[in-house]
Amino acid sequence: MALSGSLREFALSEILQLLSSQRKTGSLRLTRGSDMRVVYLLEGRIASMRDRGFSDEDPLARFLRRVHRLSEEQLRGIASIHAESNRDLVDLLLNGRYIEREELAMLYERMVLDVLHEILAWEDGTYSFSNVSPPESALSVSLSTESMLMEAVRRTDELRRYRAQLTDPALVLGLKELPDPDASLGEDEKELFGLVDGRRSLGELIHESPFTDFEAYEALFRLIEAGWIEIQGRRLPDLVVEDAPTARSVPSTWRTEAMLAGACAMLVLVVQVLAWKSTPRPARSPGENVYAGLGVRDVRAALEAERARVGSYPQTLEALVENGWLERSQLRPAGVKLAYQVEGDSTYVLELAAR
Repeated sequence: MALSGSLREFALSEILQLLSSQRKTGSLRLTRGSDMRVVYLLEGRIASMRDRGFSDEDPLARFLRRVHRLSEEQLRGIASIHAESNRDLVDLLLNGRYIEREELAMLYERMVLDVLHEILAWEDGTYSFSNVSPPESALSVSLSTESMLMEAVRRTDELRRYRAQLTDPALVLGLKELPDPDASLGEDEKELFGLVDGRRSLGELIHESPFTDFEAYEALFRLIEAGWIEIQGRRLPDLVVEDAPTARSVPSTWRTEAMLAGACAMLVLVVQVLAWKSTPRPARSPGENVYAGLGVRDVRAALEAERARVGSYPQTLEALVENGWLERSQLRPAGVKLAYQVEGDSTYVLELAAR
C-alpha cells in the first residue's frame, strides 16, 4: 500500500485511523522542516516511535533523559558501547541492567504517548507510508491505536485547560498553610509536591520533575485543585544598579514578595488557630527570624501531608524525611532546631527551640 501526501490535506489522526482499520503493518514517516518522526504499526496497532539503533535524537533516549531516568554520564556510556557494537538502545538498556524489562515497558509506552501527543499537533508537513516490519527491538504497547488517539486528544484538551490557569513559567508555586486533609495524593502528585517550596517557579518545577511536560502540568493542576498548593506570585528578573560606583545586585521583587507573603501567611495562621482550637498551635519563633518561620511552614505542610496519608501525625519529625516529604536539612530551618511533640491524634506542638 503506497500512501504519501501533505498533512494539510489529511490530518495525522485520519491517516492513523485508516491504517488501523485496515490492519496495516509498516512505517509512517512524517517530516516537518528539519523535524522527522516515524510511527511503526503492526497489524494496525502502534508498535514503536523509533528506528533501530541509538543516537542523540532517539526518541527513547530523549524521553529517558527528560524524565531523569538516565543521566548524561550513563547515556555517554551507552553511546560508547553502541559505537563499538552497533546494538540497539533497548538491547543495551536491558542487557546492561540500566532498566528492568517491566519498568522499560512502562517507560516505552509513556514515550509513545508523549511523541504521539506532540506530532498530532502538526498542521503541516509530509507523510509517507511503506510496507516494512517494525524493528525487532520494538516493545509491546498495550493500548490500541484508537485508545492512544483518544488519550492524545484528551491530553491536548486538558493541557489547554491547565495552561489557561498556569499561564506563565515564572509563576511561583508554594504550599498552602492548611491543605485539605481529606484530599489524597497520587504517586505523581506526591513526587511533585516534594519539589514545591515557594521558591521554584512553574518552569523550574516542570524541568526538575521526572515527568513529561503534560504529566507535570497535570500533577500540579491536581495539587492546586486539591488545595495542597497555590500560586504565590510571579518571579521577576533580578534588578542591577548600574549607576552606582560599585554595582550591587538588588534583591529581586519576587523574593521580597515571597517573604511578605510568608509573613502574612503566618499571621493568617495565628488568626485561624485562635478561631478554631482544634487547629495545631503555631510555632513560636524566637526573635524576628523570617527565614526560620518560612521553614516551619514547610514542616507544617509536610506534617499535614503525612497525616492525610496515614491518618495521624508522626511521632518524630524524622519520619517526614524517611517518607520523602522533607530533606534532612529542612528540620533545622535557618540553622534553628525544632521542638516537636504530638498531643493526641489531631494536635501537635511545633516550636523553634531557643538557640
